[in-house]
Amino acid sequence: MTLLKKALILTFAVGMAAPLVGCAEKKPDGMPDLHPTTVTLTVDGKGLAEANVTLMPADSQASQWVSAGVTDSSGKAEIKTSGQYSGAPVGNYKVVVSAKEEVDYGEDGPPPPREDAAALEDWSRKANPNTWKRYSPVAIQYTNVAETPLEASVQAGKNAFDFDLGAATRDEVKQEKK
Repeated sequence: MTLLKKALILTFAVGMAAPLVGCAEKKPDGMPDLHPTTVTLTVDGKGLAEANVTLMPADSQASQWVSAGVTDSSGKAEIKTSGQYSGAPVGNYKVVVSAKEEVDYGEDGPPPPREDAAALEDWSRKANPNTWKRYSPVAIQYTNVAETPLEASVQAGKNAFDFDLGAATRDEVKQEKK
């Protein structure tokens, strides 16, 4: 390969890579610095999968920046702010957890498969959601910002919080009846 070809290839490669260097996501105006934050949840000593974790700021000034994540199969959630920016702002938080709930359809029974459109439409017409009960696999106190005992203090740098939520529950989730 001639020296000219090598120079052209190198110039092309550098030109293509240049826009990628330092192209961190532009954060919205006023968003504070974010710090890598993970939250790991366990129930019955095992990771709680598919749980939503929200860090609710103790300082109302920071409340416009929602920091949250969803746990993976090991119970670990990578926290993002405003749904897309990795990390959380420095501050004190109450940790709120909501996990996949179980629904007891009572006399209505569970809905038929979506593939059976006619049966699903018939079931929907007759079903009475006011009689259904929802149950949480985690204690209800963790689902309410006013009652959760879970707290996290995010500092500059990496942050990792581990919370053992105790034994699995079947607490009824109170809902407004229509």
